Amino acid sequence: MVTTAKKSSRKIIGFFLSVFLAVNLIVQAPQAFISVVFIDTVMRLFGEIGFIFYFLGGAYIFYLAIKALKAHQAESTLQLSFGNLMLIMLLSPKIWILFPSGALIANQLGLGLMANASIYALTMFIISSVFFFFYVMVGKVGQKILKDNFAYLVFLLLSGFAIFLLFEGVQAIL
Repeated sequence: MVTTAKKSSRKIIGFFLSVFLAVNLIVQAPQAFISVVFIDTVMRLFGEIGFIFYFLGGAYIFYLAIKALKAHQAESTLQLSFGNLMLIMLLSPKIWILFPSGALIANQLGLGLMANASIYALTMFIISSVFFFFYVMVGKVGQKILKDNFAYLVFLLLSGFAIFLLFEGVQAIL
């Protein structure tokens, strides 16, 4: 969000079409397949412990929210490039926590492992493409409104995601 906050709409759309879509296909489609296979394997080997991923993920995301709040950094020197975006998608703990959580839901489709993974990969591709623009807009508006307090917005967004994961974990138990 911070990286695109000061970019023009034309540059952001160009980045989306020339870089984001390609990286999204190269990185997130395999992540979706890996997550579905991983969760299926864990569920087969260890039974009904999938809810633990929700609690671990929610706790970790909340930890990241607190770290973001303490950071108070409103500027980003990260350049919008293919390599940088690929590294972010590969190394982002938020993505690796989100994907297994969604894979739990995808595996409930009961269509077979590859069909579940394919549907999940396509769904995540569409959702992440739409949310790219949502995050850009939130970043632009948040940067203007909050100026040096942008960390509060990041804290709220991450905390909301953490609460969602924890809520899903509680529902998985019940």
